[in-house]
Amino acid sequence: MTRNRFTAGLSALLALCLLALPLSSCSKKGEYDPPTGWQSASDEAADFYFYVPDNWTVDFSTAAAGAYYSASDPSSVSVMAWELPNTDTTLDDWWALNREELEKVFTNFNLESEENMTLTPDNLYAKKYIYTAELGGYSYRYLQAAALKGTAVYLFTYCSVEENFESHMDAVNDMLGFLIIK
Repeated sequence: MTRNRFTAGLSALLALCLLALPLSSCSKKGEYDPPTGWQSASDEAADFYFYVPDNWTVDFSTAAAGAYYSASDPSSVSVMAWELPNTDTTLDDWWALNREELEKVFTNFNLESEENMTLTPDNLYAKKYIYTAELGGYSYRYLQAAALKGTAVYLFTYCSVEENFESHMDAVNDMLGFLIIK
């Protein structure tokens, strides 16, 4: 009788463990979960993972995945992706067209720097552009990072008034480090 109780108890314990297994695997951190202290700023339909610090406000009100810092400091970040019309387009080709469009929209466009970079974890080749421009009488400073994957261009944009630009650069560089294109 003692053996039967032990076997029954062991069977019940095993059954409980099997029932709990799916629940415990749900709490396991996935490969693309936000880093601790960060939140996802892209929806599941996006073909990229974009994360921002928890103290930024995620904003899904536009076509881009984005967030802003605060109501008193509306510095913002976003990621957009779109298909290129030509499959042989290079980043330099894309930037030339993008720059033409920027110069039509903004006044006093001034490219400060352009540098090569990579996006992890795939070491995807990208380019980073920093520029200033004016719109509606206000002066802004931008950091844009662009990468091509397949037939699409992915564009990360950070925008801020000039006096707040540097104050968010550590977080912006981390955002770029956590940006994953599927």
